[in-house]
Amino acid sequence: MLLVLPAAAVLLFGREPPSAWLSAAAVPAVIYCLMLAGKEPPPAPDEVPVLIEWTDRIRMDGDTLRGFVRDEGGTRWYAVFRFRSAEEKAAWISAGAAGNRFHVTALRTVPDRPAHRYAFDMQKWLRSEGAAGTIEIAAARNAGPAPGPAAALRRHRGKLGNHIRSAFPGPVAAEAEALLIGERSSVDPDDERAYRRLGITHLFAISGLHVGILTYLLREGLLRLRVRTHTVRLLLLLFLPCYAMLAGGAPSVWRAVIIASLLLAGGGSDRLRRLDLMLSAGMLLFLLIHPHAVFQPGFQMSYAAAFALIHSKAILSRARNTLHQSFLVTAVCQIAVTPILLFHFFETSISAFLANLVFVPLFSVIILPANLLLLIFSMLAPPVADGLFTVYVPLRGVLAEWIRMAGDLPLSVWISGRPALPGLLLLTGGILLFFVLAENNRSLLKAAWTALVLPVLVLHFWHHWSPSLTVTFLDVGQGDAAVIELPYRRGVLLVDTGGVLRFGPEEEWKRGSGGFEVGSRIVVPFLKGRGIRSIDRLILSHPDADHAEAADQVIREMKVGEIHIGPDTYGDAGYAEMARAAAARGVPVREMGEGAGWSRAGVRFRYISPALQKHYEGNNDSLVLHVEKGAHRFLFAGDLELAGEEAITERYGRTLFPLTVLKAGHHGSRTSSGEGFLESAAPELTIFSAGRGNRYGHPHPEVVQRFGDLGLSAVSTADYGTVTVKSKRGTLTVETTAVPD
Repeated sequence: MLLVLPAAAVLLFGREPPSAWLSAAAVPAVIYCLMLAGKEPPPAPDEVPVLIEWTDRIRMDGDTLRGFVRDEGGTRWYAVFRFRSAEEKAAWISAGAAGNRFHVTALRTVPDRPAHRYAFDMQKWLRSEGAAGTIEIAAARNAGPAPGPAAALRRHRGKLGNHIRSAFPGPVAAEAEALLIGERSSVDPDDERAYRRLGITHLFAISGLHVGILTYLLREGLLRLRVRTHTVRLLLLLFLPCYAMLAGGAPSVWRAVIIASLLLAGGGSDRLRRLDLMLSAGMLLFLLIHPHAVFQPGFQMSYAAAFALIHSKAILSRARNTLHQSFLVTAVCQIAVTPILLFHFFETSISAFLANLVFVPLFSVIILPANLLLLIFSMLAPPVADGLFTVYVPLRGVLAEWIRMAGDLPLSVWISGRPALPGLLLLTGGILLFFVLAENNRSLLKAAWTALVLPVLVLHFWHHWSPSLTVTFLDVGQGDAAVIELPYRRGVLLVDTGGVLRFGPEEEWKRGSGGFEVGSRIVVPFLKGRGIRSIDRLILSHPDADHAEAADQVIREMKVGEIHIGPDTYGDAGYAEMARAAAARGVPVREMGEGAGWSRAGVRFRYISPALQKHYEGNNDSLVLHVEKGAHRFLFAGDLELAGEEAITERYGRTLFPLTVLKAGHHGSRTSSGEGFLESAAPELTIFSAGRGNRYGHPHPEVVQRFGDLGLSAVSTADYGTVTVKSKRGTLTVETTAVPD
């Protein structure tokens, strides 16, 4: 639907009928892409020798190489290969993978299901990339370079990336890779977060800005060397497609290259009147070659912003000066892509309107040209490059600190959550109305007030209309994390954050960039997807990694009111990262214990274990939370074991039991969920929070059998995925994101 909007915009605003009709041709093109995407993938290799070619969409991280490959039939796969030794890894680095062919033994694998509806979905991502599935390579043997100019360009891009990583100092190497060859996988996560919050991520994704600057520099340079204009045009037409491949071939790159090539081929005559025609032709051409790109957020935003700019001549003509024009360009693009941003990423940058006034000129005039010059000098005159680095690196470091500080400013982003279809249609209609009014000489402020205020208010308060107490047990693998949303969104609590259990130190060559992060990949996307802008209380039951390791990631991404931890645990090593993040954000950390409690929105919370004076000794000292709304009672037991269960049964069995929902202690371990405790608590539903195929065998078969013998219902996140329980007017409803295999 979102890709049809540009065609609608052309029909509304376009002055040239051919342009409008060509833009409208996007409709059948999109239908074609959707039909093609629904085709069944071809058979996969299954432990048989296969000849593959690695593309340049690859990443080496620690002992793992992963990326896209093509088999002999041209089918695209996402492949994973693990090195068996440091020597093997060094040999691969030396030979390079991109653009080379390998004889491999491969096994098709099944991607993990998404943790919840807002989490990364591997299957959908593979479809958007035109890949048939995933394979794991068991053995590989180099078969030499792949034939053809495209493979040669991939090899050159790989070599260029290796050169940047070796010649550029660490602090600026990742930036150079992003700006020069479109490789962003090495960008620091904290920097990436700041760019996203400021709305300047597009500056690190090679697009029209970069292609335009590079084309201008090359054109002016060649003309100053007295090369004939016709020859310059021909050289640029040959260079631009090669550059698109060297830059990674993203949709935004090809869009800019196609338009630039069409302008060059046409000699630039009547370019403004025909720009929408060129953009439409470029989009259809790109979809013809890469139909699955229609699902990519980058493709959608790139063309939505471009169409909006082309058909906002009346808006842009109001600019009184260059600064005002830059603001209007940013505003048009930001408003146009807002529905796409909210659907895919659940938030949009507010600070982008001002941040781009500073950073677009800064990157255009200084940073991008500086990186180009540094690359050239690093190849032709390394000593000169080294001297320039001594000046550039400290200055760029200061700028990086400023960017991070600016990204941490309050109200930098608006989190709406993923809009439901009615909300998305309302917002999209409001944006189209805004452009119609603004293009017909209506005041921009009046147009925004008329067209955008209602959709924004509806989306902002959408989740505040629910009278339910909603408790969501997230599928964080082998760990715990539960989100409690009070009726009418009067408050939000997060009980534990999950985390990754890491076992002992690794050899240097095996160490990667940090691996999977539960907080940033599972917990935060759920919170933002639900439109949650702040957490009133972050409750950590105890310092084990599978309950608290992701806390620092949540604190850095979300506004947190206060943090509750158990007695005598603040100095525990498991809370070290959490404590640092809390101190940096000014979030108070309070040790809580038995007897503490509060009420809000008709829901009562109380801690029933351990005693506040208790010395922390392990699982039985987990901070246990009891939640009560009307006749419904929830118990979050952390990693409580048999002794702890017996203690709270003795003290509270008559007053706080029976339970409606129990989050079972210790993931369903054999050391928890004792028979006496279960008979007293008699939960209507029990949740085991455990990972699929976990090494501990949780929930233990004996425990599962015990629940069955007692006639108690229990589900595991390992089987059912994320489990959502809603309490509304005395009725309990349960939803899951998966069904058992």
